[in-house]
Amino acid sequence: MDDMELDILLAAIGNPTRRRILRRLVKETHYPLQLSKELSISQQAIMKHLKVLEDSDLVRSVFRESGSGPPRKWYVATKRFTLVIDLAPELFSEELRIHDSEDIIEAEADTDSLRKPDNLRLKLAEFMSHIEAVNSQLKELSDKRDELMSRKEHAMRYANDIIETLCDDYDERKVMRYIIGEDDMDLTSISDKLDMRESEIERVMRRLEKKGLLMLSK
Repeated sequence: MDDMELDILLAAIGNPTRRRILRRLVKETHYPLQLSKELSISQQAIMKHLKVLEDSDLVRSVFRESGSGPPRKWYVATKRFTLVIDLAPELFSEELRIHDSEDIIEAEADTDSLRKPDNLRLKLAEFMSHIEAVNSQLKELSDKRDELMSRKEHAMRYANDIIETLCDDYDERKVMRYIIGEDDMDLTSISDKLDMRESEIERVMRRLEKKGLLMLSK
């Protein structure tokens, strides 16, 4: 995960007004005046928020013909990602997953038959059923994840108590907690996350190995 990309996204979506704008743009394209009226916010403020979102690559603008005047600039949401932040007394983690895939469901050819109202109603019913099933599966996954995170926090609490007892040195405790919590012994990753030099981490890991707390051959 690119920390700079995560910082940009967090700064963009951290504003509640920009989240309200995104909630509308993910459903349908809007032009600024339309957003201004719907959100009861000045058009000037809307334009400032849209610029932030566009600079963050969360939306893009397109010009479309207008039936009542010159072409209008419309905005559409573009980014696909999942952001997960876990925070508990014994752990902290952040994960940004960018979704590259677009259409997973194969759509039928756009034929005259499909355009008939009765057929469209049937297709809509099929997609509604599909979405309902997906939402159910997502809830099951979320519930399972909550359970696993609770178990991890519980285990980390006891692991941290043991580390406190066995390690007098602060850096040893810091490195050991990271390795246990993230299941990661890569020097570059540890250096990046803990703001320590790789040579310093390597020395700490050697001390932990001598104490029988770490197996470098893992």
